[in-house]
Amino acid sequence: MIQDIHDIRPPVMVGMDPGLVRILLLGACALLLIGLVAFGILLWRRRRKKTAKTDLPALPLLSAYECAVRDLEQCMERFGNEAKSFYFELGRVVKAYISGTFGINCLEMTSQEMARAIKGIGGLNPGLKSDLIQFQDQCDPIRYMPLAALKHPDMQRLRRDLLTAGKLVDEMQAAVTKIEENTVQGEGA
Repeated sequence: MIQDIHDIRPPVMVGMDPGLVRILLLGACALLLIGLVAFGILLWRRRRKKTAKTDLPALPLLSAYECAVRDLEQCMERFGNEAKSFYFELGRVVKAYISGTFGINCLEMTSQEMARAIKGIGGLNPGLKSDLIQFQDQCDPIRYMPLAALKHPDMQRLRRDLLTAGKLVDEMQAAVTKIEENTVQGEGA
């Protein structure tokens, strides 16, 4: 009877070998990791090259006074016969000077707000403050006048107002210089 009992057949392999699947997955992960590292190195090198190109020596910064003088010199040649643009630029230059010198954001202020802020500046004589406020008040009607009314601007007035703006900036700079000298002398004593 023992002769009709046969031995159990070995298992038949179906599908892929699990050991081979593990090896393929590990290989794919290794390739993915190598690709990510290479991509990271490539990005790092590109950024380093960009920063190397942008690290040019910086130009010296102009003071608020130097910017105002430069802009006033160019004001007449850029906007000479366009009164509205001329007065907007003139006002912007004066406001930018005040903003840069006294730390007041005049560029975003109306003339009335700027007048209140100017009154609060210490060290400027009251006459200069009132001249500055009066100058802004004289420029406002032209800035906000309809374009049709400004067909033939008065060139003498434009030149006179340009000189007035320059004089105001110079006087404010002289006052600031005097304040700084007094501060330095006060610290030295």
